[in-house]
Amino acid sequence: MDQLNINRIKIKLVFLISLTTVITITSVIVASSLNTKYYLLLLIVVPLIYLSFKQHQRLNKAKLIVNLRKKWCVSESRLRNFSELRAHFRKTQARDDNKHVLDDRTWNDLDMDLVYSQIDRTITIPGEFALYSMLRRPLLNEEELNKRNCLINLFSQDQDIREKYQVALSKLGKRGDVYNLDILWEERPPTKKYVILYGFLVFLIPILFLFGVLNYSLAWYGLGATLLFNMFIHYRTKQKIYEHLSSIRYLGKLIRCSKSMIEIKHPMLESYRIEIEQALTKVSYITKKTGLLGREADYSYIYEYFNIIFLLEVRAFYSVLSALEKYEKQLKQIFATTGFIDSMIAIASFRAGLESYTEPKFLKSGFFLKIEEVVHPLLNEPVPNSISVEQGDVLVTGSNMSGKTTFLKAIGVNVVLAQTIYTCLAKEYQANFFHIMTLIGRKDNIIEGKSYYLDEIHALLRIINALEKDIPCLCLLDEILRGTNSLERISASAEVLLYLAKNNCCVFAATHDLELTELLVSSYKNYHFKEEVSEEDGISFNYKLLDGPSTTRNAVTLLRHVGYPNEIADRADSRVQKSIKNQ
Repeated sequence: MDQLNINRIKIKLVFLISLTTVITITSVIVASSLNTKYYLLLLIVVPLIYLSFKQHQRLNKAKLIVNLRKKWCVSESRLRNFSELRAHFRKTQARDDNKHVLDDRTWNDLDMDLVYSQIDRTITIPGEFALYSMLRRPLLNEEELNKRNCLINLFSQDQDIREKYQVALSKLGKRGDVYNLDILWEERPPTKKYVILYGFLVFLIPILFLFGVLNYSLAWYGLGATLLFNMFIHYRTKQKIYEHLSSIRYLGKLIRCSKSMIEIKHPMLESYRIEIEQALTKVSYITKKTGLLGREADYSYIYEYFNIIFLLEVRAFYSVLSALEKYEKQLKQIFATTGFIDSMIAIASFRAGLESYTEPKFLKSGFFLKIEEVVHPLLNEPVPNSISVEQGDVLVTGSNMSGKTTFLKAIGVNVVLAQTIYTCLAKEYQANFFHIMTLIGRKDNIIEGKSYYLDEIHALLRIINALEKDIPCLCLLDEILRGTNSLERISASAEVLLYLAKNNCCVFAATHDLELTELLVSSYKNYHFKEEVSEEDGISFNYKLLDGPSTTRNAVTLLRHVGYPNEIADRADSRVQKSIKNQ
């Protein structure tokens, strides 16, 4: 159907162009052969050219919509500039009073760069920033989450309104060289004195020219000096202009995009439309200024002479900087609202591509977490697991590669998604709001001279220091204190886990230390993952969470499986059996 519509538009466009060409050629031939009055037939060409132009616009829009529909509910495997996303987040975080943001360690532990890439189907740079910031800032407010959910559902269900916004957002798009739009957030050069000076220099030119015509010979010297000075200013400022040229042009496109967005009306989006419209009343004129910058390649040398003499680009540049200084709040509002709407459409597309998901249910009091058939969004063939935590915390044991860490990450990621995009990859999700912190992946820090163990105890301390009475902390720990000897590790781990359990913390801890299952039996509920071992298939896992502590070990079996000499595996197994008997 879409392709049929495109073909119809193409046929109309070809017909209009052909008709225009025939009339033009016929008019010229007849007028030159018979009578010049036949040139009047060319007047018919004017509306035909206009109709051809409008038809060409329709064709481009139809192609765009076809492309948007192809991309709907499909993840985009492209590179993201995470360094710029993080930089922008930190700039805005400095003015943020939300102390429950995901810190860098938690973000990295949960592989949130990859999760973000899975969700991200944004069309614009503001959309990318908005989605990234959203995922870094889990909310503790169901009212705001419900607002997001209403918009996500609207864009999921109303294709017409969604595509109108997507077409408008496509006018802005993305450009790699303006990723951070730094001119909006970073310190800008002073403008007031330059605007006054350059305006005065341009004002001098006609005055000096007039006095020169009136035989004031000194005026010609003054005019020449002014023109030379203007030329010096033009080329001196040119480099500074080019440093910010891409950002300023993108800013102009942002304003033009927002003008298209306010033409789209829907009751649920009216407040956002009004926000943009009110901001535009102050800043819409900036597009005229941005249009003057960096255009010399598109114009003749005559324009370039005028540009140098009257400082067109220079004055436009400082005029834009002046507007940025005066209306920074309004421009940031347009940036944020545009990005927010783009991110809501991206989340709707993400939901549409899922086999199943659920909207979370939040409890305002008590201590509760229930997830049924939860899966990890990054796995192609995930195995669902269920768990309910009401009294006590969770200790997960199991062999290597059995699924402990993946389970912890699945819980963490889904809690983040529940408190940010109101979406869970599960059959059911009920929980309190949590402050989310993790300690899963770690390594020696050679640069800072920190050992594996020292880095880990500092990371644990950050969790302890972040505990609050009012907001429970979801704490995901994988093999804590594994950088030291077993005797001290087990003793210290037990005390840390007991402390966390007593201080408003919902702990999910994975461990190989089976001794902890007995030491913590009064405070932690035991679960485990199990493997199957056979001579033919070696070790296999079903990745299903089971009640109780693990009763199996597979470290030595893995040595055999990957090809270690039997002597090593047999003697290691013998040592294990002796240790078990001596316990």
